[in-house]
Amino acid sequence: MVGGYTSKVTATLEADRLSALHALNILDTPPEERFDRLTRIASAAFDTPIALVTLVDAERQWFKACVGLDGSEDDRAVSFCSIAIETPQPLVIPDTLLDPRVADMRVVTGPPYLRFYAGVPITTATGFRVGTVCIADIRPRELGAAEIAMLRDLARIAEDELNHKDLSEALAAWRVSEQRFRAVFYETAIGMTMVDTSGRIVDANTAFAAMMQIPVGELRGVPINAITHPADREEADAEKLFGGPGVGYRREKRFVRPDGTWFWGAVTASMLRDRDGRPDVGIGMVEDISERKEIERLKDELVSVVGHELRTPLTSIRGSLGLLEAGIAGELPGEAADMVRIARENAERLTRLVEETLDLERLHAGRVELEVRSVTPVELLASSAQVVQPVADAAGVELTWEAPTDLELFVDPDRIVQAVVNLVANAIKFSPRGATVRTMVKAHGANVLLSVMDEGRGIPPDQLEAIFERFRQVDASDHREKGGTGLGLPISRAIIEQHAGRIWAESEPGAGATFRITLPLPQGKPAVAVYDRRAPRREQLARAVRRLGRRVTTFDDPDQLVEADGFALVLVAGAGLDDVDAGLPVVLVDVENLDASVAEALA
Repeated sequence: MVGGYTSKVTATLEADRLSALHALNILDTPPEERFDRLTRIASAAFDTPIALVTLVDAERQWFKACVGLDGSEDDRAVSFCSIAIETPQPLVIPDTLLDPRVADMRVVTGPPYLRFYAGVPITTATGFRVGTVCIADIRPRELGAAEIAMLRDLARIAEDELNHKDLSEALAAWRVSEQRFRAVFYETAIGMTMVDTSGRIVDANTAFAAMMQIPVGELRGVPINAITHPADREEADAEKLFGGPGVGYRREKRFVRPDGTWFWGAVTASMLRDRDGRPDVGIGMVEDISERKEIERLKDELVSVVGHELRTPLTSIRGSLGLLEAGIAGELPGEAADMVRIARENAERLTRLVEETLDLERLHAGRVELEVRSVTPVELLASSAQVVQPVADAAGVELTWEAPTDLELFVDPDRIVQAVVNLVANAIKFSPRGATVRTMVKAHGANVLLSVMDEGRGIPPDQLEAIFERFRQVDASDHREKGGTGLGLPISRAIIEQHAGRIWAESEPGAGATFRITLPLPQGKPAVAVYDRRAPRREQLARAVRRLGRRVTTFDDPDQLVEADGFALVLVAGAGLDDVDAGLPVVLVDVENLDASVAEALA
C-alpha cells in the first residue's frame, strides 16, 4: 500500500507483470460496486478504518476500490502493496514502527500515521501478481489464522472479479466476432456453404440457396456431390479438401438444380481445424460465373466461325488478287493495278490476323500440344535465320547469330522458332537501315538464355510489359507505319510459357531494346510421361514438369503409353488408367496445388 519498497523481481519479470496488468484494461476505470462491496465488507469484518483493492503499476499504486483514504492513487515508492506482491503469501505487519522496511516512510511518521498493514496478492489468469486486497489501521494489532483466511477469501473474490472482467470482454468480443461472421456468411451476395468431413452441407446462406433454387433448410444434410454435375464429380470435393495436403482449393464446377438446370460456379474452399488440429469443417465460397462461361463459349464459337468461315474465302480472295496483279487477265491500268495491289496486301494482312488470332486462342486454351524433341540452339537459330534473312536484306539490317554447340534443349522446335522469328522480325522492323540485330544464346544456370538485341529507338519503361498485350503498340502510329497485327509478342509469350520458360523486354528509350527468353535445360534424369484424355490438362501437367527441368512426353491413348518406354513414372490428374498396366509407377497429382504436387512426385 504505502511505504518504500525494494523489489526482488527482475526487470524481465516486471515487464511481463506490467503487460499482464495493462492487458486487463482496468486501470483508471470508474468505481464498480463489485469491488467497492469488498472494501466495505473488509473494513466492517476486520474493524479497520482503511480497506483497499489496489493495483500496482510501474510508478504508482492505484486504488480500484477504497475505504478510509482520500484520492485514487499514491506513489509506488511509498507502497506497502509493492512488497506484498513479491510473494504469493499474505503480508502482515503488526507494527510498522518495528519493521525497518517501512518504519521511516512518511505515511508512518506522518498522516495518516499507519501502524498496521495486512495484504493478500491478487493474481491474473496468467499467474502474475498485479495488486492486493489489503486493510490498514492507525494502531498496532495482530491477525489470527481465521482472520488471515478470511482476508485470503476476499482476495480470491477480487481475483475472480478481476479475471471475470477479462473473460467477459473475451466473450463479448467472441459474440461480436460471431455476429460479424453470421452477417458475412448469411447476408453476403456470394454463395457460401459449410461442409463437414463426410461432404454433407452443414449450412448454407441465402445467396447459395437462391442459386440452387432450394430453401436453406432443405440444403442442410445434402451431400455436396448430390448437387454437382456428374461430369464434374471426377474427384470428391470433401476428400480433396479434408484428405489432401493443402488447406483449400479453387475450381470451377457445375451445380445441378432440382429441375435439372445447372449453373457454373467458381468455388473457393478452405478447411478449418479444431483445437486438436483435426479437420473440422470446410467453408466454401461460390460465385455464379454462368454469364462469364457463356461469353467464353460465344467467343470460342466466334473464333471457330472466323477460322472456318473467313480463312477459306480470304485465301481465295488473296489468290485471285495475286493472279490479277500478275496479269492473268491482261495488263491493268496503272491506277487499277495500284488498287489491286493494295487490296492484295490488305487481304494478306487480314489473313495473318485471322491465323494469329486463332493461334493465340488455341495456345491460351491449351489446345496446342507441344511436339517436343531434342534439339540444339544452333539448329533453332539456323531455322530462324532462313525465315527472317530475306526480311533483313530488304530492310538493310544485318543479322548476327551466336550459340554454343554443346547445349541441348528438349522443346518443340517449330514453336520456339516461331517465337524467335517474331522477336527478330520485330527487331528488324524497328531498326534503322544499316543497323545490326544480334541474337545470342548461352547457358544461364539451370536455364538457357536467348537474347535478341536491336539498335532501334527503344521502348519506354512503362511499356515494357504492356507490349505483350494483344494488339498493343508502343506508338499508335506504328500500326500504320510498321504494319503487323500486334499479336506477335503475345503469341511468343504464350509459346515460351507453355515451355515453362519466361520472356521479357529490357530497354531505355533511344538505346535499343533487348528481348530475353529463358528455357529450362533438361536434367540428366529419366523422362516423365503425362497421361490425360483432355488436351488442356495434359499441357498443364507437362508445363509443371518442364518447370522442374525434366523431359516430358504427353499421352492421350493408354495403348500408346503401354508401348512406350524410357520413362520414370506416369503423372495423371484423374481417372483413366485404373484398368491399365502401364508398367510404370502411376502418380495422381493434385491439380489445385499442381507445382507442389508434381515436385513431390518427382522428388
